[in-house]
Amino acid sequence: MLLYQLTQWFEERTSLQQALQSGTAESSSDLQQRIQDVEQQLQSYAERWKNAIQEASYLQFPYENPQLDDDMVL
Repeated sequence: MLLYQLTQWFEERTSLQQALQSGTAESSSDLQQRIQDVEQQLQSYAERWKNAIQEASYLQFPYENPQLDDDMVL
């Protein structure tokens, strides 16, 4: 779900940048502010996605085959 949201924000940012370059009816300051808002959302979602991946890696079970280890721990 987070990856989908990131994709949506990237698409919106791209369309806003194209609108800014083409000089549509909105003022450039409004478009630039909206682009900054979208980029903040992108950063927020990217951070959430990164944290979700890190949390998933913490949920992996630890290695539990000491009989296969070369070093004996006493």
